[in-house]
Amino acid sequence: MFEIYYQSKIPTIGWDFYITIAITLSLIFSFFFLKRLYEDKLKLSNLMDFRLLFSLVLFYLAINIYAYYKRIERIERIESGELVYVEGIIKELDISSSSSRSERFKVGKVSFDYNDFGTSGMFFANRAHDSKVIKEGNRVKISYLPEEDDNLIFEIKVFKPNVK
Repeated sequence: MFEIYYQSKIPTIGWDFYITIAITLSLIFSFFFLKRLYEDKLKLSNLMDFRLLFSLVLFYLAINIYAYYKRIERIERIESGELVYVEGIIKELDISSSSSRSERFKVGKVSFDYNDFGTSGMFFANRAHDSKVIKEGNRVKISYLPEEDDNLIFEIKVFKPNVK
């Protein structure tokens, strides 16, 4: 019998996404007004060129919008049934810690590799560093989303034998 150890929740796109879009659009449409305010009224042009500052802000917002786009794309893939399942024994477990904690293991022929900083919060990355389930020899059933070189873990079930 398998028991759910980790199950991801499909997030919804919240109000913060729409606020980011609104800020980006309002910045673009008010470029000349903000430039005049920055240089003439606030007299800050000697601290940093307005175009550089404006570019940095737009770059930051563009990165956020791209992250939202990737999240929406992954949600659509999950909802359309692209999750793949594998069942077997955890083997070749490798845990490394430097600036973040990384784990790597195989179940059957499928490799999983994640770290607690770089992996999207939507997927399993063992952020609690709980080694009760992710350990060599445990039997698990994993549903994951294949993506380029990664297999993003959506759900982990661990085998619990019926003990009487």
